[in-house]
Amino acid sequence: MSLFYRPENAWVGDLIPYYEDGTFYAYYLHDPRIIEGKYAEETTWHLATTKDFVQVDYQGEAIKRGTKESYNLNNYTGSIIKDAQGKYHAFYTAFNENKPFVNGKSVQLVMKAVGESLYELETDPNFLFPSDGKIYEEFDWRDPFVFWVEEEQCYFMLLASRRQGAGDLRGGCISLSKSKDLETWEYCEPFYDPKMYITMECPEVFKMGEYWYLVFSTFSDRFTTHYRYAKSLEGPWIIPADDVFDTRANYAIKTASDGERRIAFGWVATKEGETDFGPWDWGGTMIFHELIQNPQTGELKAVMIDSVGEFFEEKSEISAPVFYNDHSNDKNKVASDTLGAMLFDSPSDTFSVTVDFDVLKAKEFGIALHVDEGMETGYFLRMLPEQQLIAWDLWPRAEKGEYQWQIKGDIPYQVETSRLLPKASRYRVRVLRERSMCVVYVNDEIALSTRLYNHSGKKVGVYVVQGEVVLHEIEIKE
Repeated sequence: MSLFYRPENAWVGDLIPYYEDGTFYAYYLHDPRIIEGKYAEETTWHLATTKDFVQVDYQGEAIKRGTKESYNLNNYTGSIIKDAQGKYHAFYTAFNENKPFVNGKSVQLVMKAVGESLYELETDPNFLFPSDGKIYEEFDWRDPFVFWVEEEQCYFMLLASRRQGAGDLRGGCISLSKSKDLETWEYCEPFYDPKMYITMECPEVFKMGEYWYLVFSTFSDRFTTHYRYAKSLEGPWIIPADDVFDTRANYAIKTASDGERRIAFGWVATKEGETDFGPWDWGGTMIFHELIQNPQTGELKAVMIDSVGEFFEEKSEISAPVFYNDHSNDKNKVASDTLGAMLFDSPSDTFSVTVDFDVLKAKEFGIALHVDEGMETGYFLRMLPEQQLIAWDLWPRAEKGEYQWQIKGDIPYQVETSRLLPKASRYRVRVLRERSMCVVYVNDEIALSTRLYNHSGKKVGVYVVQGEVVLHEIEIKE
């Protein structure tokens, strides 16, 4: 059994989660990567189910693709809703680059698959819902999210859209359409129009307690999933201080709830060439977090699901520590005027490690992972309190150029993995690693996902720059 799910001979794209009767249905875009250098070709919905987010069972193709003459040659992201009669409606994005063009671009539109069972959904060939071409452009019209609004006694459909005639870089909006019957839809003014992004993918709305939440993903200002919150669907939508759930690596997050927990479903991208130095791909491996609400402020945190944390069970014996440039003479403390570290033997590439430590003072501190005793190579989870920043870094950062200085010294860390560092004097960091997958949880407040390809084994521990750190516990499980 694997902790992180990826289908055989394919990769996971955007997820469309749904919950019913004790089971979470993780529909996802199944990308076979059949053309080198191309992504999301010949893609449609496949289904995996889970009850505990560790045992994930593949159920096969859920919605069939159309022919080369059909609009749904590729089936992309959408949502599922159950009507009053018990029938399921899966609204999805249909795209065929060979179909009619508008202003030199292929048209996207919404199609629908229906069924009496969540395992068998058939496309209704008579349902085609394109943009109006007046309020909204025709070629960005994707990722339908449909939900019932009790106050208006109708369904809302949100879409990743663009204002007709808007600029290329800030014209993105979330469109709104309304329907009484899931068949006939009325075009309305945008649901959310911040004038900030190229477009806002995979929009979703849900309610927790007194707050409504709007979730969407962007790739222009930064590659990530954002959230906003408000006391009503009319807004105003508040941007929280930390408005993301994870790093760039975990994209297009959508959620589902069983009435007690709300789970974030996303995918951690692979890297081209399966190397740390490669650019991020589209698609990868399925990942889950639990979203916890602060009921007073409305803010959300992504934390580890209990069953995921219990996956690694067998405790490893902890080796005697190796110290790097340490001046403390205390077996539980590392202190240095420059860079110092306390290191232990690390398993190869499939394990969990929990590190619990106090920071007495520091310019910088963090976790060293798969480093050698000289701290020359490996990964560093850098925690910079003065900047209130945490991010992954690696040494070396790239293949060295002809000259000694060509080592990407102008990129101080992997900026795409940066998060706001929780303010604390004591930190409990949990690292989960399975082959190239790696996710970190810090103080039950933030998650940081990434890929690790180039380094394994060697040492793991804590480090500090111009400061003192006291280690309370390090626990390794395999």
